[in-house]
Amino acid sequence: MSDSKDVVPKEVFARRASGLVREASLLDAFYVGFMNQGPPTALLTVFAWGIWLFPSGDLLSSIWIATALGVFGAALTWGILGASMPRSGGSYVYNSRILHPAIGMAVSFADYFIWWLWGVILSPWVADPGLTTLFGMLDMREAAEWCASPYGKFIIATIVRTIAFLFTLFGLRIYLIHQRILATLSTVFLILIGFVIGTHSQAEFISSWNSLAAKYGSLDYDSMIKAAMQADPRVFAPMAGLIVGTFGLVAVHSWWTRYGVEINIIGGEIKRPQRNIMIAQIASVLGPAIIVFAFSLIYPAVVGKEFMYALAVANNVGIEGYKMPFPPNFMGILRVFIDTSSPLGIALAVMMFLSFALNIYIYSVLDFVFASRIAVAWGMDRMGPKWFSEVHPKWASPVKNLIFFYVTSQIGIAYNILSGASPLSFLDCPATEGISFWLMTAIAALIFPFRKKVRSIWETSPYKNWVLAGIPIVSIAAVIDLINIGIVEYYYYTTPELGAITIEGIIAFLFVWIGGVLWWYYWRWKNKKEGIDIDLAWKELPPE
Repeated sequence: MSDSKDVVPKEVFARRASGLVREASLLDAFYVGFMNQGPPTALLTVFAWGIWLFPSGDLLSSIWIATALGVFGAALTWGILGASMPRSGGSYVYNSRILHPAIGMAVSFADYFIWWLWGVILSPWVADPGLTTLFGMLDMREAAEWCASPYGKFIIATIVRTIAFLFTLFGLRIYLIHQRILATLSTVFLILIGFVIGTHSQAEFISSWNSLAAKYGSLDYDSMIKAAMQADPRVFAPMAGLIVGTFGLVAVHSWWTRYGVEINIIGGEIKRPQRNIMIAQIASVLGPAIIVFAFSLIYPAVVGKEFMYALAVANNVGIEGYKMPFPPNFMGILRVFIDTSSPLGIALAVMMFLSFALNIYIYSVLDFVFASRIAVAWGMDRMGPKWFSEVHPKWASPVKNLIFFYVTSQIGIAYNILSGASPLSFLDCPATEGISFWLMTAIAALIFPFRKKVRSIWETSPYKNWVLAGIPIVSIAAVIDLINIGIVEYYYYTTPELGAITIEGIIAFLFVWIGGVLWWYYWRWKNKKEGIDIDLAWKELPPE
């Protein structure tokens, strides 16, 4: 505990209590991480882009490596940080206390911006590829074309964002109830679809594919592979070696191994955080790992490995002669196994869509939850206007933060759709995240046990006695996490298709970091001018 002379006067903080309530159970915390890892969307990234970008890699080996790095790196690192500093705000709280408040502000500015960006980019995915795939499977081409149009995508994304906004506006309790239902449905539907695909043989798939190809005048099974080889021979005769390709896939797997760390953003609302945050962090990596591994066994075994790569080529560069009404992705392929003229076939197609769409929708809800809690953490440290820290007394929800985020994200969605961004453009988000706050937070965790300024916090950590060969486990986990981050960043910045190095990306990166530092200096100056020694705030954790 701190000496009496180090006790921070309560008036330094904006409020004596945040107003947030610890309502999230272990299951709730797990679902936040699990759905933020997003198994249905992760499968799309693996089979649509991952194997196309890194065809020389061994898919199953990459999953094992990514899982190990995720559990022993990110999950342990953030689990210990979250249990040691169980406050909402995530990376802002850790970096401002351990490293420097200006760094914490810059890192958190990037975190806030990235969640805004994810909401802007992912919400239209409910329309395309979500509804376009469903209507394609049901042979409703006009409906699919409308969903793929800018007007259709904007309307559907707006509906998604509005519903997400309303379910977060009235407090975490209401959100958590509907999260349990929707997350369970999304997962059950995905497992059911995997079962449907897995009960068929490759011979059955080839026969069904050829029958559908004849019906629509599209390429048959063998012709599809030959056309893909001509369209993109690199995929079938890759220049890169096994190791290079496998670690490239590890970088792609960051989608479902790293985003569980955001459980910590609601650390102030999780019950028994010293235990539940750690368990939820680890489980949120292992859960998606099991699903991705199972599909990585089933999918190529049923459709054939070469045909799997052919579908990825068709999805990314296009194949002349592909005339199927459904997109060539792992969701659309379900059409080969079902009869959409029957109620059961239609139901299965809808389940495939809902598994994916519910995942995207929960991403959208979590954007609101995460961004608003980050702003509350700033407000508690007086790093912003008073309304940043305001929490509705009845709903225990930062209403004004949520309204601000809703309005600005709608503007962003309109710009994103009208600008016609590339389908792969979202992939530069992990590149920005890696440098902006994964890297900095791992460094903070690495030195956490050795920083005198946070000794009082470390001494109260339930994991201070976790050591190996005299080295704190949190520091070892941070080193593993830094290795993982290094792998992700290397491939994002050396793979042109991932678009990590763009003028827009550099400008955005500089804007959020410089903006964060300037924001900190301004509010520090403003508070000192009003007679408040704001530097005292970063010596301790903000009130709960």
